[in-house]
Amino acid sequence: MLFLAGCSAAPAPPPVEPPQKKEPEIVETRPLQAPPPSRAEPVKPNPQISAARLPDPINDDPKQLFGLDAHEVADLLGPASFVRRDGPAEVWQYRAAACVLDIYLYTESAGLRVAHVDLRKRRKATQTPRRCFIAMLSAQK
Repeated sequence: MLFLAGCSAAPAPPPVEPPQKKEPEIVETRPLQAPPPSRAEPVKPNPQISAARLPDPINDDPKQLFGLDAHEVADLLGPASFVRRDGPAEVWQYRAAACVLDIYLYTESAGLRVAHVDLRKRRKATQTPRRCFIAMLSAQK
């Protein structure tokens, strides 16, 4: 009995507590802000670098297309919205929201060449046809 009495006198292990749910960690974020302006002198741009970044002036005259071959027109304006073949001629039509450009190409010994150009404003367009033509040219650069 003494043996049993000695065993029961040993301290019982502490009860195991069930793990508690961990609260999600909340981290406060802030949008990135530009650093405050420095008091140092502003950096002067290098004229050679600045000149290289300026876009070339775009020629807004559709007459520049006269004499171009079909490949040059496609390189300049991309694929036409509509193409009509009529005998030795092809009409390539480029449509934009503000204007329509018709290019008349005729077969010559070297292939198709631009012989006539018609640029016109769409009915409810607010942009001038030449400004629209600039947008067409710029879209392909």
